[in-house]
Amino acid sequence: MPLCTLEPSVDAATATQVLRRDGAVVIKNLAKPELVNAVSTELRVQFDADRTTKHSDFDGDLTLRCSASLLRAAPSAAALMDHDMLVEIADAILLPHCATYQLGSMTGIEIHPGERAQPLHRDDSLYPIEISGLELQIGVMWALDDFTEENGGTRVVLNSHRFMRSWHLPNLSEWESTVMPAGSALFYLGSTWHGGGANNSESPRAGLINTYSLGWLRQESNHYLELPPNTAMQFTPRQRALLGYTAHGCGDDSIGKYDGNDCPAWLDMPPEPAWRDERGQVGTSEDAKAQASN
Repeated sequence: MPLCTLEPSVDAATATQVLRRDGAVVIKNLAKPELVNAVSTELRVQFDADRTTKHSDFDGDLTLRCSASLLRAAPSAAALMDHDMLVEIADAILLPHCATYQLGSMTGIEIHPGERAQPLHRDDSLYPIEISGLELQIGVMWALDDFTEENGGTRVVLNSHRFMRSWHLPNLSEWESTVMPAGSALFYLGSTWHGGGANNSESPRAGLINTYSLGWLRQESNHYLELPPNTAMQFTPRQRALLGYTAHGCGDDSIGKYDGNDCPAWLDMPPEPAWRDERGQVGTSEDAKAQASN
């Protein structure tokens, strides 16, 4: 069964249905070329600086990466982090199991000619739990260059999300290469087996991976240290909420709440951050204020 590729005009419900069925789906030309070019340009400095870094066999010696403080290096990538289509799909997959979800990690990856295929893996393996039917996270690979089978387009094992890792493995030899033009996005479940392909072409290919996890899980990257509040304030309320600057739920049942008292001076933030109102609170901002006053 080939990897399903949908047009950018597709509705989120249809894309979500395919994602749940197959474990992965491609939506073509989802990001505008000028945004893709801006992100690629901003990442170039970090990719070049990574040339002297020694990587593990898993990451690849001929693969350049940018992960720590990526949004400082490439602030334009924030528009890909909370793309409207992405948010609608993440809402459908994750919100049934949490009050809000958050950005787990953000990584720029450039695979150079001669690189071997990355071992196939699941992104949700960092969490030591597994419950049938409960997705802990989703991932989105944005193509900053055209992805082809020859240049290392992400390999995906379709339907592999149906296998509990505590029981047995799917057939990892039955993978499909992601072929998509720059600006397209590969959506995949955290339980779907995947990995970077071997680059047998003469040019590198770059992509940007965002992962999103349930709000009651610890984020893979510590965004509060990478992007402290005085830096995060440059982003929109929804973007800050996705970074984790919001409580999970509200009232006595919330996790990660903060009452604003004794705020350290270095935080440089108001007692009631505006971004709490848009995501992570139940009801409207007025409802939240009324509940807080009771």
